[in-house]
Amino acid sequence: MAEEKSGGLVTGRAVEICANIDDMTGEDLGAAMELLLDAGALDVWFEQIQMKKNRPAVKFCALALPEDKRRIAELMLRHTTTLGVRMSEVERLMLAREVRTIETRFGNVRVKRGTLGGEVIKEMPEYDDVRRIARETGLSMSAVRAAVAEDAEIQTL
Repeated sequence: MAEEKSGGLVTGRAVEICANIDDMTGEDLGAAMELLLDAGALDVWFEQIQMKKNRPAVKFCALALPEDKRRIAELMLRHTTTLGVRMSEVERLMLAREVRTIETRFGNVRVKRGTLGGEVIKEMPEYDDVRRIARETGLSMSAVRAAVAEDAEIQTL
């Protein structure tokens, strides 16, 4: 994907791939979500919808790079009950991002930082690292995040 920086923001294109599904279990939908994420989808999500005859359903959506759209769409067709998908190209506007590794009381933790025009707008520890530490220590996710934030301040991030 050709991304370009403009005024401190990163712009780019992506493709939103969606299907309405009313005949899959939550477990199977979750497995399909994981499969698409593992295959390189940028994001995958579900939206609650009502279909004809008042049937509750799920709108299953994935965001993919334009060069990955066919592969991700084929995986959605193969691993869900849908007979077709809709694809729409979308424009994205994002903060410039960088990932840094910091030393904390729990060991190394990756921290994602979003900047705009050189100013740090957002900074958060990487979810997978927080989850791993929470599992290893028995602490809650929020307690781990707070401790990592405290350690990051000590290191003047």
